[in-house]
Amino acid sequence: MDYLPPPPPAIERPTQPSLLVSERRNAENAPVFYVDAKDGDDRRSGRGPKEAWKSLEKVNATAFPPGSRVLFERGESWRGSLLASSSGTTDRPITYGAYGKGDAPVIDARGASVAVSLNGRSNVAFDGLTITGAADTGLLLGPRARNVSVTNVTVMGNGGSGIVVQGTSDGLRIDGSAITGNGAYGIVHYAADNTDQIITRNTIADNGWRKDGGVYSGWNGRIRTGEIAHNRVFNNGVNGGEGRSHGLYHDQGQAGSALKIHDNLIHDNPRGAGILAKSSTEIYRNVIFRNADAGLSLGQNRGIDVTYRVYDNEFYDNNGGVLQHQKGNGSITLELRDNVFHRNGKRAAIIIADSIDKTVTGNRVSNDARAEAKTETRAGTTTIRQPGGNVQEASGMRPESVR
Repeated sequence: MDYLPPPPPAIERPTQPSLLVSERRNAENAPVFYVDAKDGDDRRSGRGPKEAWKSLEKVNATAFPPGSRVLFERGESWRGSLLASSSGTTDRPITYGAYGKGDAPVIDARGASVAVSLNGRSNVAFDGLTITGAADTGLLLGPRARNVSVTNVTVMGNGGSGIVVQGTSDGLRIDGSAITGNGAYGIVHYAADNTDQIITRNTIADNGWRKDGGVYSGWNGRIRTGEIAHNRVFNNGVNGGEGRSHGLYHDQGQAGSALKIHDNLIHDNPRGAGILAKSSTEIYRNVIFRNADAGLSLGQNRGIDVTYRVYDNEFYDNNGGVLQHQKGNGSITLELRDNVFHRNGKRAAIIIADSIDKTVTGNRVSNDARAEAKTETRAGTTTIRQPGGNVQEASGMRPESVR
């Protein structure tokens, strides 16, 4: 059975003990509104299951006070777009969620451009919904996603990207969700300088099936502070264009990034690397395997100085382990330590340009694959083949059952 490593202690959310009592009180006092697609009536109050509203139009047109919960009945479906109409506060968000028994309530755009939109609001939560059927974006978070959470949500079958973070975001949580089968990116941040971004415990898979020549990765964006952790990322970018699509793509141009990518399973992305990092990134405890390009591709940083810390990862059955592409005018500093590499296809385990400021220690390269004897030579590169031997599992994480 496939598995992810246990939840990481490294994900640290700000503790606010002073808010615990007020949050409990706010939850007790917050108004709750119900929406029933089958038996609801927009002429009712919406304040109980027997007083439920019926339509998205009623929900979209209603101003909700902070702390409100707007709950859709499970097992039912709504056609059209859900547009957030109100902002909450830091300790009293507006929540769009579910009630009752059965499958998650479905917001089916039926060809509208967007299925669910943050609509410029802040302090909003989406919990337990299925979002599908948009011609373009499943869940549009913007123009600035400030203190937004997406929990236990399925975003699937949209013609464009699953989740689009539009504008610069501060305080975003995407947790325990499935972002699958969307035509373009699974998740994309279009702007830079996004802070406090946590993307964790999600499945990001089978995105990028459009045949329009785009280069669609599971996640693509620029994050200044945040973590991408405990996700399973696979089979993204299957029908991309001439360029490469990747599992996770930390794009160029993010100055001062402190993004952490850790404890993920990243595998079987058919048109690129498991991770491509062009901005500074700390990458650790990931298992990265069977990607069409290198397990980890670094560099292409243009004019920004970047630092990579890469440790305690396992790479196998990729077309190379770690590959440093051309660097830009900015410097590259690399710490590469205590990783395990085996069966790296036509490339050597580690290929890094001589000009890179690097520390390479404690990495283990298996000698059990014939491909290890094949190295790639380029002008100005160093091919590092550390002594082989029986490879000890770096972290006990290797998912044999996924193979």
